[in-house]
Amino acid sequence: MKTCNTYNGTIEAYTPTELESLKHHGAIAQNLWYQAWKEQGADDSGTCTGGKALQVWYIGKGKRKPVKVAVSRCDWVQGNISAQRSKEPAIKYLEDKGIFVDYYDGWMD
Repeated sequence: MKTCNTYNGTIEAYTPTELESLKHHGAIAQNLWYQAWKEQGADDSGTCTGGKALQVWYIGKGKRKPVKVAVSRCDWVQGNISAQRSKEPAIKYLEDKGIFVDYYDGWMD
């Protein structure tokens, strides 16, 4: 992790090597998210949005500013309410692995 200064203060951002190592856990989290959505009835409620994901801060090689990147995507449902209601198992799994993510609700489609 690399310490980066942003307009909101100091954050810890993953480096390219670290981000690569998160792919395995991101895939597991995505499956947990999908399973939770199915268990809740596979509903498609809410506004149609694209890009719903769990994100981490990332600092690319040679870059000065960190950006948010997805480690786990929600591509199976369009409704943002359904995605939001089923995200908790994925977030808990990642937090248990020491990976702290932010939920991104996506953009209106």
